[in-house]
Amino acid sequence: MQNHIAPVVFVALLAGIVAVIASKLAAKPRYRAVPLLTGNEKEFFERLRRALPEALIFPQVAMSAIIQPISSGKQRTIDFRRISQKRVDYAVYDRHLTLIAVVELDDRTHDATRDAVRDAYLASAGIRTIRFQSKTKPDVNGIRSALFPSQTQLQSTEGTSLFSPV
Repeated sequence: MQNHIAPVVFVALLAGIVAVIASKLAAKPRYRAVPLLTGNEKEFFERLRRALPEALIFPQVAMSAIIQPISSGKQRTIDFRRISQKRVDYAVYDRHLTLIAVVELDDRTHDATRDAVRDAYLASAGIRTIRFQSKTKPDVNGIRSALFPSQTQLQSTEGTSLFSPV
């Protein structure tokens, strides 16, 4: 009788282990929704929209959606990995979806050295980065002047748009 118990215990133990592993594999991941922007970022987004009503402004854009490495082979993979997990705060486009500039809202968590590297990646693709400090955000006119310093005076006196016509 005792030599029949050992195989039964072994089979029961094995079945338990298989059941636990199967339940772990079948368990669906659980997530929670998070806001796209913080309150501060939302307020600045609205400020950008008021300053640039002709523009299309996209928040939290993947850097890899606006720049791509020009290298090839293994170096391309290395260069892509440098940008693949990075996002820009705001991408500003004209009505023809031509990128005008990237706008970054820097708070205390930003690191100037890392920001300079990110800006260099964008600059190498011909994309200008405009940085504003979160504590001293500019008003609507300050935003417009920063994006279009040479045209702001012209626009205000002639009433022409700074963006391509639709």
